[in-house]
Amino acid sequence: MDIAIRLLQVLVFPGTLYLVAMALFLNWVDRKLVALWQGRVGPPPFQPLADLIKLLAKEDITTKGTPAVASALLPIAAMTCTMTASLFVPVGNDVIHSFQGDLIVALFLLSFPSLAYFLAGWITPSVYGVLGGNRALLQYFTYEVPMLLGMAIPAVYSRSWSIMTLVDAQHGYHWHLFVLPIGFVVALIGLIGKLERVPFDIPHAKSEIGAGPLTEYSGRKLALWRLTVMLQTLVGINLLVAVYLGGADRIWLQWGFLVYLAKVVVLMVGLAFIQVLYARLRIDQMAEIGWRLLVPLGLLQMVVTIWIGG
Repeated sequence: MDIAIRLLQVLVFPGTLYLVAMALFLNWVDRKLVALWQGRVGPPPFQPLADLIKLLAKEDITTKGTPAVASALLPIAAMTCTMTASLFVPVGNDVIHSFQGDLIVALFLLSFPSLAYFLAGWITPSVYGVLGGNRALLQYFTYEVPMLLGMAIPAVYSRSWSIMTLVDAQHGYHWHLFVLPIGFVVALIGLIGKLERVPFDIPHAKSEIGAGPLTEYSGRKLALWRLTVMLQTLVGINLLVAVYLGGADRIWLQWGFLVYLAKVVVLMVGLAFIQVLYARLRIDQMAEIGWRLLVPLGLLQMVVTIWIGG
């Protein structure tokens, strides 16, 4: 019976089926809000699913000089790591698996898709792909440290590396956001860099290098890459909600999912607003912001957190 329940959790809720459906919904919210704020109509609610189905049905072309096996395995591995990370991140009041140190494991798994994205461009003969891959790797070294610092600060403050323990520590609306605001900002900007959203969409700047690392990808492989980005967005937001915004707050258990859902949508609206508000940065500006601003701020918040704990 326990195996059947666990399998249901992994495949349906809060696992695969929910994650894919919610990721598509958030993608629509993002595109719709950006369109409205730019004076456009925007897509209908079914558009992200239609785009995914359309790509899955298109011809899958592998360019000459690109290793066919590697180009097929990279998006699969990236999506697998993202889905595995979701096992440890609570959805509402539900989590599939929790243990001491799962925050470290989740962050490690979420870092792999970025490296796979770099390799996706590097193995192609396209100049745009190689250049986009190089940008993705440079950006990875820029945002990864601030994001790790931002996520580690609440763990140091609550003296636990378990995500569910961090959620419980915020019981009664004692959110880490209120105590560690700088850490939240650093983690949020790091997440934007990880998702390569505007203003940090440097690796796939359409006006400069086409689709960047994914220039030579089509069909099912491109569909998996795009789905992976949507899932990364959802899992990253879920992690922020759990670590800084108290998750579902665990006060009214029957309303826990709605509380969690409201926080996820609010963060998605914030990411969409940032995308409309700012223009794309240059890669040197991104590196300067990461190492000269975010890392010192993260270290400052860490020192203050250790002092508070002492």
